[in-house]
Amino acid sequence: MSGRGGKKRQKSLSRSARAGVLFPVARMHRYMKMRTHHTRIGAGAPVYMAAVIEYLTAEILELAGNAARDNKKSRVTPRHILLAIANDEELHQLLKHVTIAAGGVLPRIHPELLGRKKGNRFPNQVGPTSVPIPAPPKKKPAPKLITPPKKLVNKKPSPLQAKVIKKPVKASKSDSTAGTTDAATGFTILSEKKLFLGQKMTVLQGDISKVTVDAIVHPTNNSFHLGGEVGAVLEKSGGKEFVQEVKDLYSSHGSLDSAGAAISRGHSLPAKHVIHVNGPQWKSQNAQQLLDKAVRNCLKLAEEKSLSSLAFPSIGSGRNGFPKQTAAQIILKAISNYFVTVMSSSLKQIYFVLFDMESIGIYTMELARLDS
Repeated sequence: MSGRGGKKRQKSLSRSARAGVLFPVARMHRYMKMRTHHTRIGAGAPVYMAAVIEYLTAEILELAGNAARDNKKSRVTPRHILLAIANDEELHQLLKHVTIAAGGVLPRIHPELLGRKKGNRFPNQVGPTSVPIPAPPKKKPAPKLITPPKKLVNKKPSPLQAKVIKKPVKASKSDSTAGTTDAATGFTILSEKKLFLGQKMTVLQGDISKVTVDAIVHPTNNSFHLGGEVGAVLEKSGGKEFVQEVKDLYSSHGSLDSAGAAISRGHSLPAKHVIHVNGPQWKSQNAQQLLDKAVRNCLKLAEEKSLSSLAFPSIGSGRNGFPKQTAAQIILKAISNYFVTVMSSSLKQIYFVLFDMESIGIYTMELARLDS
């Protein structure tokens, strides 16, 4: 047809525009032809490859931006990209053999490299330490015992026994604390782990409303409902003043977003504050990412108030429908990763106050598996 009477020529569209991706599909196709031995490459292969690389890039940039924000920086650096990849389990598995220039390393010191302490071989040694028997003195005579033990009445103690009896060695502070009583809360410690920055994560059994801490985490919904297991206990122990405080907070703050958090006073509770967090439902979209975000929001809110101790229940494993082991893995990993990304923190103690034996067993097992 003639140029005047024919149809107007349509504007050409690139394959990236047709596929709805930002990365160049044509360039991916060219590289695939150069790098592979196949004579024919399907039309959908470069589109799929461009979409996957674009998704990975967006995911890494989002996590790196979060790391930069947590470190109060306005520019993303290779250090933030390294932290983003290292703190994400799937990205770390995918890029474990990749070296990021100027990214540095994860802050971790092996306990064997730390300085020795008196009465213990290493500060992070777990379990009772053996008492070294000193060599017998060459010049000084053996010390005399005024009252020897009953077992040694008929037998004179040797110089080595006399010296050990006279100066008993005290157990080091880094010995295993399982089964002991926590001085701050009065609860029995079932399991405890110390992170590399000095923070402690401790598993306790008991009523969370009776724990003496700076703040208690209350899993709720978008309207600060006190009808859950933890909410009912807090309502009973906190009294009318606490209930009114929650109502006033809802009136002033409005609805809580999914994974959002807000703080109120504890009033009659032993805890000074209560952090209300809207935990996600297991069947909701991106449930695991939202639970991770909810835990981080609680920690950030505690940091803003300069709190030093925080008590968590088993978030998500009640009415929200999370499997208990999955929820424990996400919560413990989120707390550990949070302390990796921040340079300093006012939080020194994280408690997990649980009631049923199943949750206690799961948290104890997952805490032992966690890499600090």
